[in-house]
Amino acid sequence: MADKKFFGAAQELRIKLSDMIDAGRPPLEIVLTLAKLVGELSGEDSYYQTTREQILAVYGFALKEKFILEDELAEVKARLEKISAAYESHEFTEEEHVRIGYALEAHKKEIARLERLKES
Repeated sequence: MADKKFFGAAQELRIKLSDMIDAGRPPLEIVLTLAKLVGELSGEDSYYQTTREQILAVYGFALKEKFILEDELAEVKARLEKISAAYESHEFTEEEHVRIGYALEAHKKEIARLERLKES
């Protein structure tokens, strides 16, 4: 029974890999997608995040690969949107509101930094 489960997972990886190559997806996108699938299949949810952080450090920050910087920029912008909504909410105490404001500013600075890296 375990062999059938493994075969199904392996087949899913092969199909996903072939589809992404046929579609001309960037190699780093392929690696990240496969890391996510491997993490899900192995039950190690942190595997994708760890792999992504390693790729971001080397290929994003050091080598300035556009794909990974754009991916990180999109994630930071999505978090900023959620934080902005929370900042506008009246559900938080004054102290929490101040902390949310710090997070807002930090995310804005990170977005500016990532945009500068993308342009250089």
